[in-house]
Amino acid sequence: MKKTDEPHKKQMPRWPLVLTLIVILLVTGGYYAYQKYIAENRWKPLLQAELKELVLKSTDSLYHIEYSDFNLNITSGDATLTDFKLIPDTAVYNKLVALKKAPDNLFTLSVKKLSINNLGAVKAYKEKILNISSITIENPSLTVVNKRFKFNDTVKVGKPKSPYELIKNTFKQLHIDSISLKDISLNYINKSNPVEKHTALKHLNINISDVVVDSLSDKDTSRFYYTKGVDITIKDYKIATPDSLYKAAIKQIYFSTSKRVIYLDGVSFLPRYNKTDFYLKTHEAAGDIYTLKFNRIAINDINLQEFLRDQILYAGTLDIANASVQIYSNNAYKGVKSIKIGKDPQQSLQNVALDMQLKRINIKNTLISYAESDATSGYTGVITFNHTNGVIYNVTNDDDIKKVNPYMIAHINTRFMNAANLNVNFKFNLNSKIGAFNYSGTLGKFDGRIMDKLVRPLALVHVQSADIQKLHFNVDASNYSGKGQLEFYYKNLNVQLLKKVEGKAGLQTQGFISKLANTLIIEDENPDKKGIFRPGPIDIKRDPRVSFFSFLYKALLDGLKPSVGFDKKTEGKVNKAIVKVTNLIDKFKAYKANRQVKKEERQQAREAKKEAKMQKDSTKNK
Repeated sequence: MKKTDEPHKKQMPRWPLVLTLIVILLVTGGYYAYQKYIAENRWKPLLQAELKELVLKSTDSLYHIEYSDFNLNITSGDATLTDFKLIPDTAVYNKLVALKKAPDNLFTLSVKKLSINNLGAVKAYKEKILNISSITIENPSLTVVNKRFKFNDTVKVGKPKSPYELIKNTFKQLHIDSISLKDISLNYINKSNPVEKHTALKHLNINISDVVVDSLSDKDTSRFYYTKGVDITIKDYKIATPDSLYKAAIKQIYFSTSKRVIYLDGVSFLPRYNKTDFYLKTHEAAGDIYTLKFNRIAINDINLQEFLRDQILYAGTLDIANASVQIYSNNAYKGVKSIKIGKDPQQSLQNVALDMQLKRINIKNTLISYAESDATSGYTGVITFNHTNGVIYNVTNDDDIKKVNPYMIAHINTRFMNAANLNVNFKFNLNSKIGAFNYSGTLGKFDGRIMDKLVRPLALVHVQSADIQKLHFNVDASNYSGKGQLEFYYKNLNVQLLKKVEGKAGLQTQGFISKLANTLIIEDENPDKKGIFRPGPIDIKRDPRVSFFSFLYKALLDGLKPSVGFDKKTEGKVNKAIVKVTNLIDKFKAYKANRQVKKEERQQAREAKKEAKMQKDSTKNK
């Protein structure tokens, strides 16, 4: 298992079990009062006393109950309890804390109405077997206060009583066909950390089926906390990230213990501010802005016992379909950039507090787009991956599993810019301290002019023509570098170089330099007419402030340059030549401008002389 600094295993509040136990206490107390009613014919005051005494005894006086009324129809077996409350005694709780016997979770519960249908009182009285058709709990409100105590990690405070131990003196067996909890309000208060945190859930529905409590039910491995199944539905769940930059929302959460599934419908992860305000909130630090939307995320074949008890997520598959992943970056913001070392996807997975293993993630029909705004051009380049499908194996941060298989493998197929098929394979070393991974793939045939959407704003290059035949790449990468090989097959490559000119709208063409580049530098095809192929070696040092996705693109660009004849040696010469040519052009322009100024000055002098002569002649005539 994954090692953590804290030996404590955080316990999730098991509200289905808690509410079930409360129902058992009420039913048991009601039945016990009914027995006395048979003997003494005064059940109601006895019921109140017995219920309260039973709750006090079973919780070691930590909790007491209150309610306005409890009506029981002996003939029909129907019962109704109104305005029920389970209230903790703070004095007893503080005493248990001093004695190092307090539980980590403290509950406060109120229920507007609790209905019991078809309670088999006769069979219960004669055979000590209590059967109930259904229990409905309306508008329960549960507050859970969590404060973890170290003594619960190191001191054995005694095994809590099981539900059967609570009822065995009254019943041999308790069976409930169904329990329905409608419109639950849950407030979870975490006091275990220096800063108190509150989590609220509303409109929570729980359906529990086939509850059996007897001497053997706790040994039945097919049951989940004495039930055949628990179905939980949460609607309209919303939460802000700790940094308040994003808001997460889920229209509906559903999980079923019998089906071993969790469904998240209508999932969104959206920035709370527009792009400008987002960067202002981050002190103008350049970085990525994420906009994520998922129609459904389904986790199948999950071990819910471990998930709820120990926060360990072991599951078979996670399915993602019809999703949209948008990533935006703006390099115009020059604030302090965050360091990305150790934050690649496989490394972020290792830092998840939840121990997990997903055997397989299936991705279907997903749109992924990366947009980057350039400070120089003032425009935004976009690269898209449409209709993305794929599978990712061995998604885990569990140390024991990584000892057996330390690699997370991904096979992705997509439509690059919705114009060509792209197949990419990733192999991540989950144990690597430097985030080592390999990515390789093949891009199919397409019209290279589609690349204008990316290279025009970011590289100031306009693709006039390019017939892309095939591109293949294989790169070994890490947090610090990327090395590999790129093979780029193309024909009819012709580009135009652009520049941004102050005071002029849009990007301006560099006609002379573009002709120079196409004629003397850039090769118009690969292999060339002699059949000689130019490989594209990749050897790039990774900027620690560059994100994972941006690094993938920049490493491939490093191999594209030598493939078109623009290797580092040539690039250096070209840059010097461009500077010289630019200087010559600037000098020529300056010379022409100077000549124009002098021409205008001479013209003005001639006009002034002519004007003076006309004035002189006019004076003589007078």
